[in-house]
Amino acid sequence: MNRKIMPWALLLAWIAVLVPSALASAQEIHIEGITTFSAVGSASELRATGEPTPTCEATDVTGTINSGGTTGTMNLDITGCHMNILGFTIKCRTAGSALDNTVNLGATFHLITYNEKPAVLFTPTTVNLVCAGTQQITISGNSIATITSPKCGATSKTLGLSFTAAGVTQDHRLYTGVEYDLKFQTGGGSQVTAATTQTFTVTSTTEGKLNCT
Repeated sequence: MNRKIMPWALLLAWIAVLVPSALASAQEIHIEGITTFSAVGSASELRATGEPTPTCEATDVTGTINSGGTTGTMNLDITGCHMNILGFTIKCRTAGSALDNTVNLGATFHLITYNEKPAVLFTPTTVNLVCAGTQQITISGNSIATITSPKCGATSKTLGLSFTAAGVTQDHRLYTGVEYDLKFQTGGGSQVTAATTQTFTVTSTTEGKLNCT
């Protein structure tokens, strides 16, 4: 073989080996048989270094899954939101919320495979959080939740999601070489990385199949 051709042949051989592996690690999953859903979330908190910790008591969700079952949109109504500063409990809300301790936001989501397990990448709208007597808090960015149930290939009317974190660092952040996390900014200060902890139970009126292939 021509020596000038040899390096290119070797390169193409390596690409043939590596590309399928890379695609498999970033493989899309999808849900079959469901177009709309609702969900309830547990108590939650948002932690960031050097910042107060907003906590909320519960979350109600409505959403839709787009054609193909890999993406969708959702609306979250988060209630009982507050934070503690110097021993005082201060209620928090988003502008236009019906109650002074309610946060309302929208989000898009994308079903993914994370560390060979099913997961969901969430991108919420940027939220401006107003807590009485304090500077406005801006929350932006992305977060990844793992799907705890059902198993791949199983059908169910319910699906479990879990956001987990160690301190202010989300457990699941790096996907296809890109780091996804939430950002916390008080007033005109610097953005800092934030982490959330919460579990969700998603329900549908029809059974859906979690397809991971």
